[in-house]
Amino acid sequence: MKAKSIFSFFLAGLAFLVGVVMPLEVVQHLTSDPLNVAAPVMGLAYVNFANLDGQSFQAPNPGGLRKVLVALSKHIQGIWPTLEEAQTGEVTALPLMVGTNKFAEYQFPDGTAEVASDSNGDPGFQSHKHTIELMLAGFSKAIQGELKKHLNAGSVWIVEMNDGQFVVVGSSDNPIFLKKSFKGGKKGNDKRGFTLKGDQDGFMWDLLPIQASLVATLPIQPEATT
Repeated sequence: MKAKSIFSFFLAGLAFLVGVVMPLEVVQHLTSDPLNVAAPVMGLAYVNFANLDGQSFQAPNPGGLRKVLVALSKHIQGIWPTLEEAQTGEVTALPLMVGTNKFAEYQFPDGTAEVASDSNGDPGFQSHKHTIELMLAGFSKAIQGELKKHLNAGSVWIVEMNDGQFVVVGSSDNPIFLKKSFKGGKKGNDKRGFTLKGDQDGFMWDLLPIQASLVATLPIQPEATT
């Protein structure tokens, strides 16, 4: 019985050592050692929401596009636009083009071009998606020949919105891949032409406007003469 009592006392002392004394020593070490980088950090700073007026009160807010520009992603040197520019909220540098290549302009019937963006993905996996859509009227050799260049070829787009802002759709390292469809119409006043639509997801940023001071120097091909 005496040996059993001694053994029980030993077990109780061991439990006290493991359950009380050791945790206290660990806590004292973490709170007293200023060089201990493993100490838990509480109260991380996050950017809070800000008041925002999104009414466009007494200000015009037109939809639609005035101009659509396109270039092959392989004709742009390096990455454009960059993540650093996305942090500032606008594109602050012109693309460096390969050789003498420039952006081409696709003229379209009024009211048939649109850009869009979406935030998609489950919480913790969200990113941005860019989309462009436009229509080209007709069924000419020139249109068909131009559209062949988009087969399995990524492109970067610049559009001018009806408020005068120029916006970049896609990027040189994550370009837009265009898909086309054609409808001939069922009767004389039906629309006959190609509908072009392209999208790409996985962007770290939404659609980005180009800094206004850069617009005049965008590398654009001269307007075609007829």
